[in-house]
Amino acid sequence: MEKWFLKANNDIYVDPKKLNTSEIILKILSNRKIQIEEDVVKFLDPKLENLHSPLLLPNLIKASNTIINTIKNKKKIRIIGDYDVDGVMSSYILVEGLSELGANVDYDIPSRHKDGYGINKRLIDKASLDEIDLIITCDNGIAAKEQIDYANSKKIGVIVTDHHESPILDGKEILPDALAIINPKIASSKYPFRDICGAFVAFKLIEYLFKISGKDENEFFDKYLQYAAIATICDIMPLIDENRILVYYGLEKLNQTANLGLRALIEQSSLKDKKIDVYHIGFIIGPTINSSGRIEDAKIALELLLEKDYSKALGIASYLRDLNQKRQKYTDDGFKSIDAIIDKYKIDKKFPVIIVRDENLDESVVGIIAGRIKEKYNHPSIVFTKIGDMLKGSGRSIDEYNMFEKISEQKNMLESFGGHAMACGMSMKNDVFEDFVIKVNNNSDLKKSDLVRKVYIDVNTNLANIDNYLLHDLEKLAPFGKENPRPLFVSKNLKIVDFKVFGKNNNVIKMVLSDGKDQADAILFENIDSFRANISAAVGNDRANSLFINNSSNFSLDFVYEPKFNSFNGRTNIQLNITNYRVSGAKND
Repeated sequence: MEKWFLKANNDIYVDPKKLNTSEIILKILSNRKIQIEEDVVKFLDPKLENLHSPLLLPNLIKASNTIINTIKNKKKIRIIGDYDVDGVMSSYILVEGLSELGANVDYDIPSRHKDGYGINKRLIDKASLDEIDLIITCDNGIAAKEQIDYANSKKIGVIVTDHHESPILDGKEILPDALAIINPKIASSKYPFRDICGAFVAFKLIEYLFKISGKDENEFFDKYLQYAAIATICDIMPLIDENRILVYYGLEKLNQTANLGLRALIEQSSLKDKKIDVYHIGFIIGPTINSSGRIEDAKIALELLLEKDYSKALGIASYLRDLNQKRQKYTDDGFKSIDAIIDKYKIDKKFPVIIVRDENLDESVVGIIAGRIKEKYNHPSIVFTKIGDMLKGSGRSIDEYNMFEKISEQKNMLESFGGHAMACGMSMKNDVFEDFVIKVNNNSDLKKSDLVRKVYIDVNTNLANIDNYLLHDLEKLAPFGKENPRPLFVSKNLKIVDFKVFGKNNNVIKMVLSDGKDQADAILFENIDSFRANISAAVGNDRANSLFINNSSNFSLDFVYEPKFNSFNGRTNIQLNITNYRVSGAKND
């Protein structure tokens, strides 16, 4: 069940001819609340000079002075990161950047399986044995009050660099007693854009340290932009404001990277001759880097980035690709298992929040599985597995349900909990699971309408308007991602005039669509049996069968799609990549 919404195009205050663009592009930007000329120009022509100054980050100067003094006194610094892509990239930026400044610096990353998230007592004891004077956290630390108190008791200073929300107790922000906290989200922050990832915070710290050390700014950008961009994409940060600038130029640098580890990973991922874009980072390179922390040790991925021997880098990259295949199998098998439980007990029909446990799941993939379940059913979803005598779970949410706030209401039932509006992690004793399911659902405040999948469309247009000029203009809106998605178009009352099915699983449907005046090639990635069932339910078996017999329809459909260039055998043409469809005149459920 889904409901289509055509975004309300707000007023446009820009002359498309003045900016050498189309009115459709300005409508799309208006949908993103970009309406005045200055903002449109900044969006269409991103410039590095429009990145916000590092000096606007809280405590940056204080942290920098501490780091400079530690380097001058030849004291030891240890970076403690996180086991995801953001944590690995943050760690690389800090380790490599501080090394260039002459620091005696090394790194450690907690084990997902042994340590869990963030700095902990074991890592601090290890740092004490190694005579570390200063720990710098990255992508973690804001919630580590007890751990940093313990580090202080060991005479180890700690600087926190993080981007997560700080804990709140009785309406008051609880911060660790660190030497400095660099985080755009703490209450005292005046930073103009809160939604940057941990690696971007680390990037800005090193940028300022390089600047006061007299190093060339252009060389800094050339080297470090790509790592913060990778993390921004993989941590699903909104690609607006300075994140857009970062990713725009970061991808440019990545496609010319001198980093042997990244080059090896690109080669082993069969991307050597491709132009790397957001898709390749988000669905190939990022998951491969993530697999090290999920299955084994995130330090493997960091070692790949630091490797100076290309043959060794190829070996590490190949190993990571193998780990990623293992992670994919864990995920696919786990998803099938959880989905079967949901189907068997009709959980999606009975509960607004899907909460399921399977003791055989690998803990490293419960979050990915929860995300897949959320995507399939459009319900907030939490998936648990058993670790020892505890249940460990991960949740993914929908826009209408603030998972962090709602699960916090049941915090007394949890042994550990953390997260944000759209995702969270938790652990609990096995015997409270059923009560947890009941209480979370009884207090969800979700309405049936909240669980209807919503399709937000940018432009309603005729096929005649989908031409080469428009597609070239659309590319000016890239890179696409969160809060700047690839624009969706809708064209209504179209007939299918040619129809073919491809793919070993019969899940590639190629069509030629016509509105009576113009035609367009289109492609739909859906199993043919599912497509047939959907069409039959709308128009009846006889009319649906005529489509499959005659390869053309005697009824009209509305299609939502992304128009793209498709290149094949040296030829390039326009193709409509269909995301949603319905029989024309059908009720907008």
